[in-house]
Amino acid sequence: MGRIFYNRWVQVFLLCSLLIGAVALRVADPRVVERLRYIAFDYYNKVMPRIAGDQVVIVDIDEESLQKLGQWPWPRTEIAKIPDILTDLGAKTVAFDMVFSEPDRTSPEFMLERLEGIGLSRDAKSALEKLPSNDAYFAKRIKENGKTVTAFVWTQQPTMRPPIRKATIFNTGFKPYPEKFVNSVRYFATNLPELSEASAGNGSFSMSPEHDGLIRRVPMVVGHIDENEDVTIHPALPLEAIRVALGKKLIKLRSFGEPTEEGFGINAINVGGYNVPTDSEGNIWVYYAGHRPQIYIPAWKVLAGIVSPTQVKDKIVMVGTSAIGLLDLRSTPLDPVIPGVEVHAEIIEQVLNNQFLQRPDFFKSAEIAFTVAISLLVIVLAPFIAPMTLALVVVFLMCAGGLASVYAYQALGFLVDPLYPALTITMIFILSSLLNNLRSEGERRMIKNAFGHYISKDLMDELTSDPDKLQLGGEVKELSVMFTDVRNFTTISEALTPAEIIQMMNGFLTPMTSIVMEERGTVDKYMGDAMMAFWNAPLDVKDHAKHACRAALKMAEALGPVNEVMKSKAEADGRVFHEIRTGIGLATGLCSIGNMGSKQRFAYSALGDTVNLSSRLEGQTKPYGVPIMTSSTTMEKAKDFAFLELDLLQVKGRTEPERVYALVGDEATAGTKAFLDLKNKHDEMIVAYRAKKFDKAKKLCVTLSKDNLAKDITGFYALMIERCVAYKTNPPPRGWAGVYIATDK
Repeated sequence: MGRIFYNRWVQVFLLCSLLIGAVALRVADPRVVERLRYIAFDYYNKVMPRIAGDQVVIVDIDEESLQKLGQWPWPRTEIAKIPDILTDLGAKTVAFDMVFSEPDRTSPEFMLERLEGIGLSRDAKSALEKLPSNDAYFAKRIKENGKTVTAFVWTQQPTMRPPIRKATIFNTGFKPYPEKFVNSVRYFATNLPELSEASAGNGSFSMSPEHDGLIRRVPMVVGHIDENEDVTIHPALPLEAIRVALGKKLIKLRSFGEPTEEGFGINAINVGGYNVPTDSEGNIWVYYAGHRPQIYIPAWKVLAGIVSPTQVKDKIVMVGTSAIGLLDLRSTPLDPVIPGVEVHAEIIEQVLNNQFLQRPDFFKSAEIAFTVAISLLVIVLAPFIAPMTLALVVVFLMCAGGLASVYAYQALGFLVDPLYPALTITMIFILSSLLNNLRSEGERRMIKNAFGHYISKDLMDELTSDPDKLQLGGEVKELSVMFTDVRNFTTISEALTPAEIIQMMNGFLTPMTSIVMEERGTVDKYMGDAMMAFWNAPLDVKDHAKHACRAALKMAEALGPVNEVMKSKAEADGRVFHEIRTGIGLATGLCSIGNMGSKQRFAYSALGDTVNLSSRLEGQTKPYGVPIMTSSTTMEKAKDFAFLELDLLQVKGRTEPERVYALVGDEATAGTKAFLDLKNKHDEMIVAYRAKKFDKAKKLCVTLSKDNLAKDITGFYALMIERCVAYKTNPPPRGWAGVYIATDK
């Protein structure tokens, strides 16, 4: 089962499946994925907070004010003084971050009801009846002030009083309408109608934390669903405070964003020339500067008249509370607990200072596209690049993406998620590396199983370190092929038991195999007493013909020690010793190389004319009386070695003759004076033979056979003497070119 994972296409399928799963998870965007995104955004805001402005102050109904002025709620007649005092000091507008939804219980009409049973005098009762209600007084002061903004908030409790809209909402570029996108609810806790009617503006201070309890986005518009299921859009309190401060009436909702199934969502909100970017639902990302106690003014100081004009002049004043008992505390990425009114102050400042955080709807698609592109790049490159190099590439790309995200935040105010793409790419890289290692290990194991007994350790190390060098599918390439055989094996084996035959062959083939491997050759197969080997596959071997020739010479030389060992063994066993002699055939040329056999059983091997020629040359070493016979191509590829031309030989099964050579020494031998003298006389003999000067050729053969360097090929000279004698008696036919046609293998 594990071998399935060795297949590269199976690995690609697994990696692509993981990538598709990661993309699907990102599209679904569960809370854990959202939380990852928020971790990055919160960190950015902490280390790169918004530059604080000075356009907003907060009049705070704090614990100290409650101690000095009494418990909340205070009489509306007292509260009515706050906007008057602040506007007299130069405030642009005063916005209440609270709801006056019920009549003032300290109002004269309620006091009259409570005092009815204690026997009030007629004059006292008449005086109380003539006093205006506190709410009416508050409404009058608000209307005369002209710069006061009241507020409302959504609620889950059924209410019959809808919010009153003071601004004019104008829609531009929507298909079909923005009401389809804004956060809309049925019920709001609103002010007494006379208060909302008297105010210069009326806005929602509704806000909902994210799943982790932090306030990151705040709606700049909200919708009210009436009994007819129609939606009316209302501005948020910060937006309304800015509108009133600027003396404007119109608020524009713009849409240039990515279309959804219902059309185009909200893209921005414009008020008095300030363009506020939002998401498709009209939410603004709050760009926090952090809690600033210096912008708070205790309410009791305002009512006591001890506030300096410089503290509020030309500023928007928010009236809210930090008192714990009044339950208007929020959590932000920068502060675990701050008054909710300060969140609105942050929003007003970032609008007035044009300091925004934006996350357009198309960013999600862009991040997914980036993740897919880099992940596919990793999947494609993984099989061809070293793991460490690919790791550096991945780290570089992720660092570049992270730096781009930081730059986008700091310079452009864009919120780009760096974590989920990085996490996905990292998982793809880790799995890709594991699968590649698994496949590489499988390939190494397969290579060791296929070649471990047939090539040298150095060649095996090279092959397993780079399995791509191995082409197991079958190819045509130039090889140097060797066949070697034990002469008179039948005669030798007749005197031995089966166990002794096996022992003898093991003693012979072991050193021969070692020599082939040392010279970077591949042992193809053993055929009884014969062995086939080749060079230049499965790995490319430079100067493969030279390696093959050197191996043949070493094998011929190694027969001496092998025979000595076997002679000692035979004498110890009381057997007759038969000297082992071998014939080696070498040929170089194109071969088909690859897995050969059947579906049930196959092996890595070579086929072709070169293989056949090598086998035939090995067979001709015996009649020619030479230990090593090579083809002309082998001689040309290793011409630095000591070669002597033997004949123009047409081996059985071929129609064209092959110029064959005897290999008698290596490069060192080829450069000696003794060999050069031998070669000159030898070549002279060959020329005389082919010129039909058989007496001269015979005489030269007699001389050459006495040369010490020619001791291993004296059988060849004896053969040539026989031919010369025979041709002298029976001359070859007219047109004879010296070609000898072999009749056996």
